[in-house]
Amino acid sequence: MASAAVGKVDLAAAWRELGPRGAGAIPIRVSRNGVVTIACADAMRAQQILSDADDLCAELGRLAGISLTRLDPVIADHAVALPEFDAPAPKIISPAAQKAATEAAQGMTEGIEDPALRDAIARAAAGAIARRWDQTRTT
Repeated sequence: MASAAVGKVDLAAAWRELGPRGAGAIPIRVSRNGVVTIACADAMRAQQILSDADDLCAELGRLAGISLTRLDPVIADHAVALPEFDAPAPKIISPAAQKAATEAAQGMTEGIEDPALRDAIARAAAGAIARRWDQTRTT
């Protein structure tokens, strides 16, 4: 196996091959003596890497084809590209739930003097009531 200082090594590609074990972190540097600095999304991820560091280091070294001595996780959320997920589709609220919720919210907020505040609270309450009402009717 080559030493860490010899040639260019694509540690990021090797790290990605770890699959879910490497999620939320990326290697950003390898020193001449084989210490790999791992940028972690948060402290919990850094702790997880520390707890599995021996296995991860051995596997990363094998995948990269170099000799590594240890992993050094650091919190660097700005350096970690977190995965993007599609937003869940908004739930469709039935017209009956929306109508009942709007009426209930108007009754609950009629004592609020400021009309803009009353309308904003009524809209928020109606949405929450309608979602809850539909959930209880369909389950």
